[in-house]
Amino acid sequence: MKLTMCLFLSLGTVGFAAPSELVREQVAVAVPDRQDCQIPDRVHLTGWLGTRIAASESNRLLKIDTDRLLEGYRKRPGRQSYDGEHVGKWLHAATLAWVYTGDPALRKKLDYTVTELLKCQLPDGYLGTYIDKDRWTQWDVWAHKYNLIGLLTYVQYTGNREPLQACRRMADLLCNTFGDQPRKRDLITAGEHAGLAPTSVLEPMVLLYRLTGEPRYLDFCKYILRAWEQPNGPKVISTLLTLKRVDRVGDAKAYEMLSCLNGALEYYRTVGDPQILQACLNAWQDIVLRRLYLTGAASYGEVFHDDFDFPNVANVGETCVTVTWLQFNAQLLRLTGEARFAEQLEHVVLNQLLGAQQPDGAAWGYYVQMEGKKPYVSYLDGQCCLSSGPRGIALIPTFALTTDADGLVLNLYDQGSAKLALRDGTPVSLRLETLYPGEDRIRITVSPDVRHSFTIRLRLPDWCEAPSVRINGKRVAPKAAADGYCAVHRNWQAGDRIELTLRQEARVLVGDHKNLGKIALCYGPLVLAADSVLLPEQMTNLTALVMPATNINALALEPQPAPLRVKTWPGARAFRVNAIDGKSRAPVQIPLLPFAEAGGAGTEYKVWLPLAADQNGKS
Repeated sequence: MKLTMCLFLSLGTVGFAAPSELVREQVAVAVPDRQDCQIPDRVHLTGWLGTRIAASESNRLLKIDTDRLLEGYRKRPGRQSYDGEHVGKWLHAATLAWVYTGDPALRKKLDYTVTELLKCQLPDGYLGTYIDKDRWTQWDVWAHKYNLIGLLTYVQYTGNREPLQACRRMADLLCNTFGDQPRKRDLITAGEHAGLAPTSVLEPMVLLYRLTGEPRYLDFCKYILRAWEQPNGPKVISTLLTLKRVDRVGDAKAYEMLSCLNGALEYYRTVGDPQILQACLNAWQDIVLRRLYLTGAASYGEVFHDDFDFPNVANVGETCVTVTWLQFNAQLLRLTGEARFAEQLEHVVLNQLLGAQQPDGAAWGYYVQMEGKKPYVSYLDGQCCLSSGPRGIALIPTFALTTDADGLVLNLYDQGSAKLALRDGTPVSLRLETLYPGEDRIRITVSPDVRHSFTIRLRLPDWCEAPSVRINGKRVAPKAAADGYCAVHRNWQAGDRIELTLRQEARVLVGDHKNLGKIALCYGPLVLAADSVLLPEQMTNLTALVMPATNINALALEPQPAPLRVKTWPGARAFRVNAIDGKSRAPVQIPLLPFAEAGGAGTEYKVWLPLAADQNGKS
């Protein structure tokens, strides 16, 4: 059962999350997915990731004031120019979360919100928060994009087709208003950031085309690609094919650009134009090699900057960018089946995404930087990221454990279970027992309904130099194939066990460019940070903290159970390391925390730590 088909799910009683009937899209994709995006209720995680997913549903999505989401629609205009985006983002995240949990209270809230939102649609199909004289300015098309995404997700998973007509009316209005034919408006000028914001409506317009088969929606998507290349356009595809630099596309606005690229990948999936995929791969390569922060953040000041330009504090790490970067990697993983994209998913999820989420799930940070205090807030005014963060969390079950043409694929490791179906229809259950990343060992029990021959692909992380794989106690050579996975093919039967050991070790990254004279520490997949809450009594703040060496043996970094005051899940760890009190010059030992947990109590944290004066420049 593949989400690439963008299926309707016909569900029974409220709160019952298992689909009973699937209705296919009207248009088949030209490029089938290599890995199948999973329906969220197929995978249930209960470890660190599972704890954060549950917290997002219960403490954020379920508790949101939906009347605040609808306020700008009921009484136009909204409080802020982008007020309209929040309800669509919430519908997207909350629908995925409801499918994952089956929570009847969340389903009731979803139904109410959709019903009330549809009441706000005007006779001509307009569903934005602007008054007539200000239509199609600033963030108006942008809000329609998110309403389309949210409503289509709701339709897809609930089987309630009523909102589909509202989506068609929105799309028809866009088609009638914008285009390069006489008497139509230029979409590039209908929003912010050199047209990147309004043209990001490409993504849901492609999805709506596949769902309905309406040719004019595909024509509108083709118009958007032409608009990108017109004289006042952002030159998205041409720049990425020639210069291969995201900082040269449009005005380099990261969130809006990645939103456009996610739409471009849906377009590629639909029509099969290889240049679209190549442009997106060029963008990915440029970001990973030159513009990605250590934690997986991908911009500062909300913009892609010059090569290796990484200030630690300058509105670094916008959460909207983090989520669209996650989506971009998830799309590329589906399309290519290559582990390098799953590697980036683990990187961004375990560090920047979880670091932007308050550990109890109730609040999010807008800019989550490399040092300072995490700016957690729970109110929507002045905040776009509070509605984006839960979308990233809700997507995790769709790519953590997946299927492909040969069998099963394990991309992320967390305690939990899955009930997946191979492409030939054979049901297979998985049970994962682990405290990863709080331990190295992952025990996987494989139980097909009937004895069956298929392949299980295990992602072997780049940071792990000596992985170990055992099948029913017998060692297997842990060799990664060209796609980056260790493929284990056998005739599997119920109760077969895989024991995967990913040996986590400490690593020192010596700073350069703007972090010259500093080091950062990592352990396995985790970026570590100092947190003022764990400093020795004689050290009053992080400015007094100095690192004595760049040699990992001299630093003697050692994992240990996290102190109770910062422990958020059973496998939580702190990492004791040798340091120096910069004021007294006395040696001290301090615990570091994963970036995702550091600063979680409102305290100061820091990733890049200064070296003692006699260590500057040493490696």
